[in-house]
Amino acid sequence: MKYRKIFLLMIITFFFAGEAAAKEITVQEGMDLQKVLDEAEKGDTVVLEAGVYEGNFTIDKTIALIGETGAKVIGPPEGNVITVNADDVVIENLEIEGGGTQNAGIYIRSNRNKVTGNRIYDVFHGVMVKDGYGNEITNNMMSSFRGNVHKGFGVYLIEAPSAIVSENIMYDTNDGVYISFSDLCAITNNYIRKARYGVHTMDSEDIVISQNDISESRNGLMIMQSYYVRIKDNYLHDNRTVNGAGMFIFDTFYSTISQNVMERNNKGIYLENAQNNNIVSNIIRKNDTGLEMAEASINNLISLNQFIGNNQQVISDKENENSFTWDDFGNYWDNLRAIDLDQDKVNDFAYKSGDVFYHMTKKEPHLQIFTGSPAIQLWNTIEKYVPIPSEQFIVDEHPLVNPSNIEVDFLKTGKKDESAFAVNWSGIYGYASFVLFGIFAMGLARRKKDED
Repeated sequence: MKYRKIFLLMIITFFFAGEAAAKEITVQEGMDLQKVLDEAEKGDTVVLEAGVYEGNFTIDKTIALIGETGAKVIGPPEGNVITVNADDVVIENLEIEGGGTQNAGIYIRSNRNKVTGNRIYDVFHGVMVKDGYGNEITNNMMSSFRGNVHKGFGVYLIEAPSAIVSENIMYDTNDGVYISFSDLCAITNNYIRKARYGVHTMDSEDIVISQNDISESRNGLMIMQSYYVRIKDNYLHDNRTVNGAGMFIFDTFYSTISQNVMERNNKGIYLENAQNNNIVSNIIRKNDTGLEMAEASINNLISLNQFIGNNQQVISDKENENSFTWDDFGNYWDNLRAIDLDQDKVNDFAYKSGDVFYHMTKKEPHLQIFTGSPAIQLWNTIEKYVPIPSEQFIVDEHPLVNPSNIEVDFLKTGKKDESAFAVNWSGIYGYASFVLFGIFAMGLARRKKDED
């Protein structure tokens, strides 16, 4: 019994001795910060007082580097500003800027580090992680170099599995978050503006992308060559560049896209060589095109979505085969008249998306000027109800009478409707576009006759 007590006392002494040895070191402006970092011991906390600390700094031990308000670290025009080689390092509450044109504000090549509460700006990449797992990047504000120059990424993950990127604000970057060869990462609750791609995955599996607000970018999400991606509760809006989309899914397989809102984008969702994915319970509204399925996008389930107020609801390459019904429930299409005589909440008539015009634009690109015009909307409406034989129709056999109940955990709505104050040009525009399109179509027909 005596020896047992001595053994327990030795264990307690060992652990508490390690904690007692840890100390807090205060650094003032003008001191040699790199020397302090080199001399610090494992577990120490280095606190930077308000001031400017210039140079390239390296952390080789498990410490916490914490800034008081006004502590700024500025790197020279080459190299990374702060490099982290040790595991379990904490970097918190610093302003970081500078560094080289291909470098990062914080460059991590180790494991389980925490970067939180920092303001990282006028850098190439904000935070770059390479060959390190379990790193957490949270509550930071990041932007790339100012001006019209080549920009880096907010967060760049290369072979960095199990990373968490959450509650950051990123703007004016190339990509907000770029995930390359990094599995099991979670990208959540970030606010991203003015990027090329808000979140970009490449050759990664089991990624969770959830509750992000992404706008004013080419593509809100760019998912490439990835498997088992779960995309949920994101608000992807106002991404309106030519050929841009709220969500661009390319070479992606066995993934789930649910409870997202795609609003006021050029395309809500764009698929290309996307196969065996579930696109379920999303709100797709007020986009130029709601859903576009380009070549080799097959075996996808598209059900219980709301298609509301899109200029064109859905278009597809004619070789694609996808299912628009799950358990006898399809999607809600706001341009389909509701007829439900048996009151089973499913429309008595199938929804057909007339996309003959889409295929005409492939052969005659100049026709794209009429996309979304009242003339084309009328054309598509006629195609839905007139039995024109065509392999180019998209058919939802069980369209919903009312929108399905979709709860998006993140989206805040309530923007004031300003349409009442706008001049209503729809009648004039509709008539003019119909006449112009008719003239253009007759010209094509006449040219084809002359060629024959």
